[in-house]
Formats: sequence, structure tokens, C-alpha cells
Amino acid sequence: MTMVLIFATLEGMPAIEVVAVLRERNQLTLPERIVEALGARAGDHFAISFDEATPGSAELRTLPRSYAGVAGDLYGRSAEERAVYIADERASWGDGEDPGRARDGTPYLSFEESRRIYRQTEVTRERYDREPKLRWPKCAICGRSIANMREHRARHAAGRFNRVGVSTESAQVARSRKRVRKWRASMAARAKGPRR
Repeated sequence: MTMVLIFATLEGMPAIEVVAVLRERNQLTLPERIVEALGARAGDHFAISFDEATPGSAELRTLPRSYAGVAGDLYGRSAEERAVYIADERASWGDGEDPGRARDGTPYLSFEESRRIYRQTEVTRERYDREPKLRWPKCAICGRSIANMREHRARHAAGRFNRVGVSTESAQVARSRKRVRKWRASMAARAKGPRR
């Protein structure tokens, strides 16, 4: 167990210092005095700040329960004015590029969307421009990257793909099996060595 000192600074009040004990699984109970001083209640969220320049101490502060009304009329007085502002703001986020569309009308991913969706891949501008797959959206059902996503989703909806994106159509299954047999035969021939 580790002992932790909590400092909660409230405006107009001197700093309060209490001792709390860190339990297994990093659980910490805030002392009643701190909870009351912060005006906190069950379900509230806290931000804990740590500055590497001052090791061994952290600052705890409550986060607002709601951000409603925090901007006042800054973005418009009515819901319609705010909706127009938000639409204009979102339109300005793009960098002006049109990533294009697949033949079924599926919009491709922009560079920023690609970086967000393909998090495990290092999506650089050069790779994005060079590799078409990085512009394809990912299927929410099977996780595959597909250019013609509208067609792909329609096949899922019709039951022509299973949940991992493999075709369930008998003709396609037969073609796939034939390709696999052919591939295995060619690999076996390679393993035997060149013909003499």
C-alpha cells in the first residue's frame, strides 16, 4: 500500500492537506473533508494533474457536471443559428481535398480520417497517396477495408457474407476452393523441384 497526500486548492481558502491510502488495483477513497470542500458527489469526474518538475505531488480538481450554456450566445442565439455555425465550422475542418468516391458512390476517406481509422498503420501523406487501400473505409461488421462499401454492406444485409466478411454464396465458395486446390498443387510442384 502506498500513502498519498492530496492537495485540493479552493479559491479563497487555504490549502487543505489530508492523507489517503492507495489500495490494491489503484483504488483511492477521497476523505470526507475533501469531498465536502469540493462540493463533490457520487458520479462526479475529477482531473488529476501531475507535473514532472515537482515529483511526488499531484493536483486534484473537479470537472463541471455539464457544459451547457458555458458559451452563452457566442455561437448564436437560437438552435438554428448554432446549427449553422456548427455546419460552417465543420466544413472548414477539411483541407480542401476531395478523396474521391468508389464506383458504387462510397466516399473515400480523407487523409485525416485515414490516420484516425488506420491507427495501427503509420499513415503518412506519401503512403496515403500511393496506397489506395488507405482511402477505403472499414466495414463496421467484419472490419475489412473495402472500396465499394455500399455494395459490401448490401451483401451483409442480404446474408451473402458471414460476420467475418467471407462469402456464403455456393458458387463463390466453389471458386475459392478450386483456387486453393490449384495453389496447393503449384506449391507441391515447387517443393519437388524443377522438372528435368
